[in-house]
Amino acid sequence: MVGVSGGKDSLCLLSVLSEMNRRLRREWVVLPVHIDPGFAGWRAERVIRACRKLGLECSVRRLDLPPTTDRCYSCARARRKALFQTAAELGAKKVALGHHLEDVNETYLMNLLMTASGAAFLPRQDLFSGRIALIRPLYYASRPQIERYLRSAGIRPARSRCPFEHKGTRLVVRRFLERLYHQDLRIRTNLFWGIHNPKPEYLPRKKS
Repeated sequence: MVGVSGGKDSLCLLSVLSEMNRRLRREWVVLPVHIDPGFAGWRAERVIRACRKLGLECSVRRLDLPPTTDRCYSCARARRKALFQTAAELGAKKVALGHHLEDVNETYLMNLLMTASGAAFLPRQDLFSGRIALIRPLYYASRPQIERYLRSAGIRPARSRCPFEHKGTRLVVRRFLERLYHQDLRIRTNLFWGIHNPKPEYLPRKKS
């Protein structure tokens, strides 16, 4: 099952998985699923059309979440919960999300700054006692690579606008990192691989 927002990342993921399935004869059952939070102006039909252009029918699960300014985290949790519930209902053993290299960087820096923890996420995480595997096939792909793929494949994003899109800590961190990426091309991948290359001997030990 593939979580599809209709944005660049999820459509790239859906296209790549579909193409691999066809060319390599994997015989996967690829199930696009879109979680509609129920916000005013949210256009789930755009996501459905984008999936159809890739030859796949998208299932839509609608929620009714209040679009209040203090509910961004709660909204994300509710949509993630609905995604896993849908996976269980469909009997999907794997849920694929379109998180990529920059998402890892942003999540790590957000956790470091806001929760005092050096944590990001993994390319694969087994959840619910192994009943569902959460996979991120674009984990090592960068945003520029994804954008080049979409242009070459002629795929246009169709994501509906989120009321939290231009608010919140993640946007602040993203803009900060984007400035650094433009200043030095090495920073994008240096930060990513630095997360995977800690030096414990140069870090303070956790107090017992």
